[in-house]
Amino acid sequence: MFDLPSGLAQKASQGDTEPVIKLQEKVSALVPRVLKAGSDLQQGKLGFWGQNLLREEEAKDWHARLDSLKKFTESLAPYNTVGKLKNLRVTQEDLDGQKKNLEILAAVERLLELVVELGSTASYLSQAEMVLPAEHPWVKQAETARKALQEKLSQDRTAEHAAEYRQTLNQLKKDYITAYIASHSKARLGVAEDKTRNALRKDDRLLALRVLAGVSLMPTSQLTAFEESLNGLKSCSSLDEPTLVTAAVCPHCQFRPAAEQLELLPAANRLHKLDDDLDELLANWQQTLLENLEDPFTQDSLGLLPAASKKLIDAFLTSRKLPEPLTQEFANAVQEALSGLEKIAVKGDEIKQALLQGGSPATPDELRKRFDAFMNERCKGKDATKLRFVIE
Repeated sequence: MFDLPSGLAQKASQGDTEPVIKLQEKVSALVPRVLKAGSDLQQGKLGFWGQNLLREEEAKDWHARLDSLKKFTESLAPYNTVGKLKNLRVTQEDLDGQKKNLEILAAVERLLELVVELGSTASYLSQAEMVLPAEHPWVKQAETARKALQEKLSQDRTAEHAAEYRQTLNQLKKDYITAYIASHSKARLGVAEDKTRNALRKDDRLLALRVLAGVSLMPTSQLTAFEESLNGLKSCSSLDEPTLVTAAVCPHCQFRPAAEQLELLPAANRLHKLDDDLDELLANWQQTLLENLEDPFTQDSLGLLPAASKKLIDAFLTSRKLPEPLTQEFANAVQEALSGLEKIAVKGDEIKQALLQGGSPATPDELRKRFDAFMNERCKGKDATKLRFVIE
């Protein structure tokens, strides 16, 4: 049981102290091992990736066997002289039983060693599963791998397939890093794109829209939405693969795909689209100004403007292009020219609710009546020719 040479028994019968010394050395070395294994087992340290490797009944059986081994080993401690050793009575059946318990001890130690070795990677992967969205292919891959590994480990009591487990976990971690970097690159602006974004913030087109926002008739919610989208783009160019070996999340921008509202388009593409959107927004506002300044009601009042203001408005109506640069003086002139008009802001949901009054589906005539009723309500008590509706 203790792998002691068979010749030691004869030496003991001859009064030699070597057998006693060897036996007590084995006892002294074994007791702490058994105590530690039993304690670790009781504390549930034989867990891997959130699941205990032993079934409850099996854990109880192993703990009982370790306790039996501890008591047997401790019972040998008093036989610390040749005289006492000669009185030791142990049957072969006792030894065979304790040999099985020693195998359990070895199994616990091997599994504990394996769990400790794989634990850091498994802990990393547990965090990684919460970082990527639940529907991400890697999360499904990790879930499948975890179940397969836990099943294998629950059967492999000798941990003979440790190399296979390590390889699986390392490959899974490598795949995660690849997936995370791909998501990070899509969701974050790089150095070049960040410079483009900063340039867009100072773009003359955007500056012109900010000045025009002072005109009460303008649909300023469009400008607000544009700037929120522009500022919502995040930049991070510091992440590299070695950094993710020790941290499952970018330490520079704390990017967590599962916690962010990810867009279908990459951040760089969204930035390019915002550039196009800015062109469209400015063109729409320009057209809005032209239409309202050319309105007969407005035309009648243009002659009442100060000469300088009227000159600015006339130049715009002639060129049909906003002045560059667009000055505050021009915005003030437009505001003054349109001051007789009243802006009424209407949200899309309000129109939807009005059209749904009375139920759906509805005939074309019913919808027209509902919309007319809505418009009549909003125009009540006002001069309809001076009203301008802005849908937000």
